[in-house]
Parts: sequence; structure tokens; C-alpha cells
Amino acid sequence: FHKEKRQLDHDLHLPDVNMKTYCPTMLLVSTMATRLTRSGALRQCSCRMILPTFTSSAFPRWTFSHTSIQGNTWTCQRGRRRLRFFSVHSYDGTTTSRKETPLDSIAPLVNQAHQTFATQMTQPYDYRIQQLKGIENLVQENWDELSSAIANDLGQGPMYAEAFELSSVVSRARYSQSNLRKWMETKRVPTPFPLNLNMPIHSELAPNPRGVALIIVPWNLPIQLTLNPLIDALAAGNVCILKPSEKCDNTTSLLTDLLTGGKYLDPRAVQVVNGGAEQATELLKHRVDVISYTGGGEVGRIVAQAAAKHLTPVLLELGGKNPTIVTKNAHIPSAALRIAWGKITGNAGQLCVSPDYILVEESVKQQFTNELFKALDKLYPLSTYSMPSLEESGQTMYGDVGKMISVEYAQRVTDLIDSTCQIIYGGKTHKVDDRFVAPTVVEANADSNIMKSEIFGPVLAVVTVPNVQGAIDFVNTHYSSKGEHPLAMYIFSKSKEEQNQIMTSIPSGMCAINDVLKQSANYHLPFGGIGASGMNTYYGKFGFDFYSHYRGTLVENNFSTQKFDPTVWLTFPPYDGMKLFAYRCISKFPLILDNIKKVLPFVKVAIPFCAAMYLANHPAMVDMILDLNIKKILKWISLAWR
Repeated sequence: FHKEKRQLDHDLHLPDVNMKTYCPTMLLVSTMATRLTRSGALRQCSCRMILPTFTSSAFPRWTFSHTSIQGNTWTCQRGRRRLRFFSVHSYDGTTTSRKETPLDSIAPLVNQAHQTFATQMTQPYDYRIQQLKGIENLVQENWDELSSAIANDLGQGPMYAEAFELSSVVSRARYSQSNLRKWMETKRVPTPFPLNLNMPIHSELAPNPRGVALIIVPWNLPIQLTLNPLIDALAAGNVCILKPSEKCDNTTSLLTDLLTGGKYLDPRAVQVVNGGAEQATELLKHRVDVISYTGGGEVGRIVAQAAAKHLTPVLLELGGKNPTIVTKNAHIPSAALRIAWGKITGNAGQLCVSPDYILVEESVKQQFTNELFKALDKLYPLSTYSMPSLEESGQTMYGDVGKMISVEYAQRVTDLIDSTCQIIYGGKTHKVDDRFVAPTVVEANADSNIMKSEIFGPVLAVVTVPNVQGAIDFVNTHYSSKGEHPLAMYIFSKSKEEQNQIMTSIPSGMCAINDVLKQSANYHLPFGGIGASGMNTYYGKFGFDFYSHYRGTLVENNFSTQKFDPTVWLTFPPYDGMKLFAYRCISKFPLILDNIKKVLPFVKVAIPFCAAMYLANHPAMVDMILDLNIKKILKWISLAWR
């Protein structure tokens, strides 16, 4: 509201041309404008809409009684209320309608990225810091817009957007900024014998950017899994090409404008390719220097095959069937509460680290399921999603449960529930047409359909096992023996022995004990899978290391060419028996030193012990030591010097 001009400017960011969702907002603006006009506080109300084109059918006819279009201005009138809307294609880096990148423009885009990297503009420390600060500012200055995009795409509230998406990006950007100088340092490393005979000589290790990084982003964490790999790649000095998911249209559209608008990041260093499988396939045909992909295993194999053609290193985060093991020594109420929270609040189970199925010991199974039902009733009461509410954004919200990414995904999960096993909780209030699947718990066994693939929805499968060894055998027999290692494993037990037994017996990318999900939020830990759940790791320093090539360098400053120099005599031909004998003798020195190191701890103990025994048998020596003073010591030194 401009006080001097008595003019109200309102911006509506509308990624979808269908305006029915936004009618309540526009009527609210109209009512507010009428009241302000009557009071004399307002002369004009202008609303700028982000739409590619204006059509008279953009609004339902009942919204306004009269409309007129002249150029890019649309005047709408209902009674005495009159609003003017302006169609614009960009406005201060805010959302525009997302357009797919033409296939024929991808090859020039990749070539331009290689040319940009060749200029070495992305390698200086100050430039990298500037880009990291840009990502931090991008999130902080567009917090509400990003949160609204998450609500539109995934049906999640502001608490989820802040905890699972936005705050983690800000903290990781700051962490990289504070540690980047140390990470970029060239470090000295030891030079082993006999290489170090040719002194002066030293060895060093320096991180160098790989080049052009292709980052293929999934839809389930569209902000975090776009910006966190981007932070690591830019910190390492790479040029980045992003391929966001086409499924989360609102978030992708907003991020595309923010990343390529030039306000926060250098568009030469960050380029975005929008579209579906065709654009991704075209990108993979071209050589890049490193690829990061997060998503399903089937597409992950395609990415790995494409990378192999160019011998390109690849980071794959593929998820999998993540087991949650509850033993008889677990704190049952705590385990039930945390598992329910991690499965449902964690994007309605649409996270690659979500608990997928529960292996619970038979002796505590009934107690655990009762506590699990109580936790679900407490955290996600039926009333919050059987009677959904309408948020200001126009989205239907189902409490803190969230939605599936699409109607097809919702249908897949409900079909899986109906065709698989016995439902023991929930499963009756789904609204597939609105992408909503209610929290559900089922009983399953190894032959159930729900155990044959990753669920990726708000459904927990409970499998009963006789004991801890039974849980280990279940995972290893049905999954690990086939190379299908889980990305994450969760253990609920107060017994250290049981914890070690399970971790030793079941391979997994990550593990959390007596909690879920939180290990993936710690950027001091590597994030990555093993086997079918992925390869390589990133996050924080681990991400910087992945997007860097550590080049080892040996620097020798001995320029001698004389034969009397032993290293010159030994290194260069002609070779004879004497040189061979000398080389064999010198090569044994490291073995001798290793043997000395093995007995050194005993020597450190033996010398003080022997000295104590000697002094005990010679009391006069103790008196002499006690009588020593600085004058006698200086006198002895002067005599020795003479």
C-alpha cells in the first residue's frame, strides 16, 4: 500500500491458467478495495498476475459481471467494484509459467556450460562464496513463496516446509561458507622412504572442480534436493546444469525463475533444463563431468548406463525397502511415536529414508501395535483429514498428513493396500481424486505384494519375527542376499549388544538407533546408499569431496645431476649388481622402522621402570640428583664446551 499515492498494488503468482482456485483470493481483494475506496484511503487497486496470456475464460463467468480486455490490461467489474489486472511474464524473479526446454537447445546449453568452466571463472574462493550466499538469500527472501509452492504441490503446511525443506538449505549454505576456505586448501601429505631421499621434496593434495555437473532432481523434496546438491557442486567450483522434476510444477516453476533470473546466482554457472523424460534422455546423451541423480532404481540404472558411455562419475541415491526393527528391549511407546511421526509427517511416506516396514518381535508385537495406533490417533486424528480444511492458498489440507504427488501415485498406493494384506488400522478415508491417502497400517509377510517394492506412501507394513536373529534373517534372505540393501535402517533397542548385532549383520547406507529420519538431516554425516540403494555419498564436506577431484602432486626441488650424489647414482642407469644390492638394503629400512615402532611402546614403559629400579638400588644417586642446581648444570656445560 503506497500511502502517498493512495494506491494498492497486489501481486498474484498464478502458475496455473485455471483460475477457479484463486477466486476466493480475488474476491477478497475486491472487497478490500471497495471498503478502502469508500473510506477515501484508496484511489486505485492494481493487481499484477503472472500469466502467459489473457483469455476471457480464465475466470468463471460468475466471478465478475463485466470484463474488458485492452492490450495487457484486464478490467473486471462486479457491481461498483472494479479491479484492473496486468498480464506480465516476469516480475522481480517470481514465478512464471514453466515451459519445457526445447530438445534442440540442450546440446548448445551443455557446450556453453563447458565453455564457461574453461574460463575458470567459477574457481576463485570469492566467486564460490558469492554463489553460496546467493542460495542462502534466495531461500530467505522467498520463504513464503517457496512454502506456498510446497503446499500446492505436496499439500504440506508451513511447518513441514520449514523443517524438511527450507531451514536445512539455509543451514547447509552457511556451513559450507564457514568451512569453504579450509576445504579448498592444498594439504601436505607424507612422502615415503626411499622417495624422500632426494631432498628437498614434498607431496601435496589439492581439490579441483570436476567441471560440468548434471544434477537430476526428484519431486519428493523439490527444494532441498535441488539446492543442497547445488550448494556442494558450486562450493567445489563446478558449473551446474539442473534438471528439476516435472511433477511438482509449482515448485519447479518458482525455482526456475529464481535460479536463472540473475538476482541470486550467476546464470552462467547455473542453468536449468525443464521437461520430462525426453529432456532427461537428451541431457544424458551429452558428456558432462559428473552426474547426480536421486530417484528410483529403474531410472538410476539408465543414468548409470548413460554415464558409463563417457566414463562419468555418478552419484546415485535410489532409496529402497528400509527396515525398522523393534526388539523386546525397546522402549515401546517411544518407538511407536517416532515411527508414526517419521512415516506420516515425513511427506506422507514419500521420502527415500522413510521407514518402509516394521520387524517386531512376537513377544512385544501386540503392545507395539497398540502404542502405534495410539500415536497415530494422537498425531493425526481422523477429524483432521475426514473433514479437510481450506487454506488461504486455496489448497485442501488434510491436517499434518500431506498428499501424494499425483492422482496416479495415490491410486497406486491404495491399490497396493487393497490387494495385499490385512488392514489393522485406517485405510478407509482415502480421497484419491484429491491425491490423499489416509494413514494405514497393515499386517504383512514375505509373500505380500506390499513387500515386493518400496511403498512410498503413508502405509506401514508390520511383520512379526520370533527374535532379533529372525529379523536379521528376514532382511538378509529377502533383500540383502539379492544386493537390495536398504538406504536407511532403524533399530529400536536399549541393548547395545542387539544394536551391534544388527548393524554388523545387515548392510545399509545409513542407520539410526531409537529414532528415524534425523540421520539424513545431519550434514556432518555422509548421505548415500549401498548396493541397489545407491552409490557414493554427499552432504557437507562429503559433497564437496564428491564434486571435487583430488589431484596428488609431488614437488621435487633437487636439481643435482652429479654422480657423486647417492640418489642420482642409484636412480639412473647404468644398473649393476652393486646398485641392486644397495637398493635392496635401502628398501628394507621401512621394514626395520616398522619393527621399531612395534616395540616402541614397550620401550617407553621399560626405560622409566629400569631407571626407577636403578635408583632404588643406588640411593646415593638420588641424593646427587636432588642436590643438582642450576649453577652445577651450567658449570658442567661450560666444562664440556671447553
